[in-house]
Amino acid sequence: MTLHRRTRHLPLPGRLSGRVSALVARARSWTALGLLALTVIATAPTAALAAETDVDAVRTATVRLIGLLVEQGVITKEKGDALLKELTPPPVATAAAAPAGAPAPRSAASAPGTVRVPYVPEFVKKEIKEEVRAELAAEAAREGWAAPGSVPPWVRGLEWDGDMRVRFQADRFADGNAPAVDVSATNRNRSLTLLNTTEDRERFRVRARAGLTATLDEYWGAGIRLSTGNSTDPVSANQTLGNYEQRYTVALDRAYGRLRLGEDGSVIAGRFGNPWYSTDLVWANDLSFDGIAGQWTPRLSANARGYLTVGILPIQEVELSSSDKWLFAGQVGATFVGTAHDLGGRVGLAYYHYKNIVGQLSPTGSSINEFTAPAFAQKGNTYYNISSDPARPLLGLAADYHLVNLTGQVDFPGPGGKRVAIVGDYVRNLAFNRSEVSQRVGSDVEPKVTGYHVRVTFGDPEVRMRHNWQVFMAYKHVERDAVLDAFTDSDFHLGGTDARGYILGGSYGLGKNTAASLRIYSADAISGPPLSVDVIQLDLNLRF
Repeated sequence: MTLHRRTRHLPLPGRLSGRVSALVARARSWTALGLLALTVIATAPTAALAAETDVDAVRTATVRLIGLLVEQGVITKEKGDALLKELTPPPVATAAAAPAGAPAPRSAASAPGTVRVPYVPEFVKKEIKEEVRAELAAEAAREGWAAPGSVPPWVRGLEWDGDMRVRFQADRFADGNAPAVDVSATNRNRSLTLLNTTEDRERFRVRARAGLTATLDEYWGAGIRLSTGNSTDPVSANQTLGNYEQRYTVALDRAYGRLRLGEDGSVIAGRFGNPWYSTDLVWANDLSFDGIAGQWTPRLSANARGYLTVGILPIQEVELSSSDKWLFAGQVGATFVGTAHDLGGRVGLAYYHYKNIVGQLSPTGSSINEFTAPAFAQKGNTYYNISSDPARPLLGLAADYHLVNLTGQVDFPGPGGKRVAIVGDYVRNLAFNRSEVSQRVGSDVEPKVTGYHVRVTFGDPEVRMRHNWQVFMAYKHVERDAVLDAFTDSDFHLGGTDARGYILGGSYGLGKNTAASLRIYSADAISGPPLSVDVIQLDLNLRF
């Protein structure tokens, strides 16, 4: 008899009943041989008894299997009853004459409620068991009820995280504001373009981010993150709603590999999050960095750990020039971990050295130095026209930027079981050369190269659960060339430098990892043309 290869069914638990039916149907193809064997067995009582015992064992196992499938809800009771009925063969006549004293052959009538099936070969029974086991394991992995050790290690090494923020934002401009140049738009359009400094604005905005980190082994790991926003704005992942219901873009915000060097060291390369301890005085909260960074965090005591971070970060790669733009940076500091009743704190001293960042004037009739213009800018820094064609302006930075940045925080217990945190941040640009900058601009430019930020927070350390809350107030002062305006906060004064003012706000927990927050920014220009901007933001934040 030729056995045909059985078509394999999809491994879905909902199709187990069909799987069992197919296997039983195959077993029924042996019915003719089974009937012939039973006829012969009738003349051999001892052999018949053994064969009947095998058939009963198979019958019992099959009935139990169908019962378990019904009990687990894999198949319905009606389908189970139908299977049991299908497995019952037509009655087989016993031998007309049996040897005297031989045990009477058992029949369906002699054991009410029993089910008799044809002989099922051992390899078929083994296939049934293995395929049921595989399908149940697949369902366990999908539904998360697998036993420990049954999920592959690479799956356990994956971790998802993300957040979504829905924001209503109102921008309010003072009546006496002066026009302000939009540096990025001017360089993109090659014609003078102005920012909105007079018309109030209301808008809804959304930010969504989703990241995946993978721990490959005790040394290696990797991560990627997708984000809303666009490829031309590095400091904000916000997407303004109201685009005639069109879809919005998603960008690759992070993609990196990480090497851990014991308990105290690590190296990260690719595109990654901010490796520096800082506030938004120097670096915007949404900013990611390209390049490579290493960190060493030796333990200083039971509750203190030091850290040293260094980085080599490309700002702009230029194909036809060796004058690529770079950021070389380093930071040293310490963290002091306090308990709920103790003082805690952190301090960091950083140095950020930009290379080839100053714009270079192109010779008459040439565009050879136009690549030195910034690919992105906000507003506030000192700029000058580096284009050789007056009709096609191109703005470049007039000053260099080598920044010293000191950041510190102290937190301690407050009334009602809450905590008080005080953060201070100071930055100064050491590379500003008054004579060189004035020569490039064509007039005397006074150094305005310092910035500072002070913030006081009271409440829960983090707003992660329902009824957690936190309030804060801050004051910020960032002069024209204290930091690179491209990478500083994009909310205060609607981005850039040459601004001073206060920030008030608070957050309240609505549920687990869900909070509402309100922030009010009020800022004025320090030394440039009059520009006063108030910004109100009402957010719904969800983290997962």
